[in-house]
Amino acid sequence: MKNIFELMKEFGFEVPEDKKKDFEKAVLENYRTVKDYEAQKEKLETAEQKASASETTINSLKEDLKKFEGVDVTGLQQKITDLETDLQTKETEFQQKLADRDFDDLLTESIHGAKGKNAKAIRALLDVDALKTSKNQKDDVGAAIKALTEAEDSKMLFGEADEAAEIGDVIGSVKQKSGGTDDAVMRAAMGLPPVKTE
Repeated sequence: MKNIFELMKEFGFEVPEDKKKDFEKAVLENYRTVKDYEAQKEKLETAEQKASASETTINSLKEDLKKFEGVDVTGLQQKITDLETDLQTKETEFQQKLADRDFDDLLTESIHGAKGKNAKAIRALLDVDALKTSKNQKDDVGAAIKALTEAEDSKMLFGEADEAAEIGDVIGSVKQKSGGTDDAVMRAAMGLPPVKTE
């Protein structure tokens, strides 16, 4: 790049030596090089792009705000609070149901493991509420059932179940080892099913 004084000399202008410094200072204060111009132009374009993006964002936010015109913000906040409370309540209820289910499964397994004959009767003898709140449910349920198996008034609820009690008697059906023809004829006459033989 040529010096400014050389350019001026080519066009027939000369600056005296004692004024060159002042002239150079004035030129630098008032005029910029192409490189400086390009840098400033780039900064300006970047600033214009940011301004355009900001304007787009502002317009978008204005559109979003228009959707909320006339909306009761306090009412919405109260509704959100109510929904959060309901959600927390439902979560608590769900956790309680899970805990109850797990406790019932533990109790059923423990009764079955102790060869309980009648789970409903055994449950009635247990302090279920105290066992539910126990910190060590498994051990406490086991200890309570063990106490019932050893107590005189409840030990008959435990042990091997009677085969007849498991099968039950069905009305109109009789089991016998050997059937007679007289019985079969009598049953047929009364409209009863034939005797099942083992």
